[in-house]
Amino acid sequence: MSDDVFLLDTNVLSNSSKMKPDPEISRWLRAQSRVAIPFAAILEMEIGISNATINNPPKALALTEWLDGVLQTEFEYAIPTPAVARKLAEMYCCNHLTHLWYTDPDRPKKRRPGQDLFVAATAIAYKIPIATCDSKDYQAITAWFPLPGVYNPSTGVWLVPRAEPTMEQQDWPVMVA
Repeated sequence: MSDDVFLLDTNVLSNSSKMKPDPEISRWLRAQSRVAIPFAAILEMEIGISNATINNPPKALALTEWLDGVLQTEFEYAIPTPAVARKLAEMYCCNHLTHLWYTDPDRPKKRRPGQDLFVAATAIAYKIPIATCDSKDYQAITAWFPLPGVYNPSTGVWLVPRAEPTMEQQDWPVMVA
């Protein structure tokens, strides 16, 4: 599994910004030879930082420095292609997934655009599994749009079984920092 590429969900990526990171996630990340950051995860973290700027400027500054450090490392970045946009549009039009458009839909003051559909569309377009600790949302998505695998690095469990990689997946378009 360490030679497989995984698309990192925001909650896996942001683990290292915590005072007490989950040691299993940290261990798993160190064991990976290839991981990719989707545009949606960067966007979600930047939204969180912008929100913190209003309420807690010192925390926002610390998070900005942390994210800048992450983005200076040699991660791969899955480019949002027209295929990603097409799949994301299909997902946005699926009535069964409207609850994923926003985080905290029941708390309007905390509500922000959700990015799980964007991460899922990227994973489907690139045919690569997602590494996440969020089983509920991705299991809802895969019921309507089969995902190429969802893995929880905190528990070591495949939430959605991994699809077998094909030869075409060896060279997918990425940008390397």
